[in-house]
Amino acid sequence: MAETRASLTRAARRLTAERGLSGFTVEELCETVGVSRRTFFNYFPSKEAALVGHAADQFDDDAIDTFMTSGDRREGELSASLLDDLADLMIGQIQRIGVTPDEAAGFIAAVDREPQLLRSMLQSGAAVDSYLIQLVESREGLAPGDPRAKAAVLVLGTFTRSGCERFFRPDNTEPFDQILRRDLAAATEVFISQRASRSTDQKEAP
Repeated sequence: MAETRASLTRAARRLTAERGLSGFTVEELCETVGVSRRTFFNYFPSKEAALVGHAADQFDDDAIDTFMTSGDRREGELSASLLDDLADLMIGQIQRIGVTPDEAAGFIAAVDREPQLLRSMLQSGAAVDSYLIQLVESREGLAPGDPRAKAAVLVLGTFTRSGCERFFRPDNTEPFDQILRRDLAAATEVFISQRASRSTDQKEAP
């Protein structure tokens, strides 16, 4: 079920990048994936919904399992590898989708032509963030709503979006994983520096 649903989303995004949302029919989408029209509507109410997809389908099951078992959490602390492990999950997602720069440009053009897609994609992004926050809470043993889980996901999401913008530039020659990891390393250095500075200030306080 999940694989069929994810296949419909991948095909809808590819066709939208090539033709725009109005440039293909539900029947053509179904033919691409090899399912019936009835099956399509069992999963999605419209082409737009298929394009947005389901948050849980964004990631491979094996990648999720790896993320959930990769923590090195200590009592009262987050796993030191949390951001790196989230990055692995996101890099795997980008590679799994396999979008080329030309397809990305086409997809952006489709969103420009169909403004309602932007709202839907923003809602989809929020759903993915919520899903990832729940995964972090579960893996790290955090209570629901712990701000640290949200902070980790938002940091990763910010650098992922920034990295994708650079990755899909026509003049880019750098792989996405290298862009993302370099940005995360810089952020980690800033966080560590700030933490060390606060610790020094506390020790020097009278």
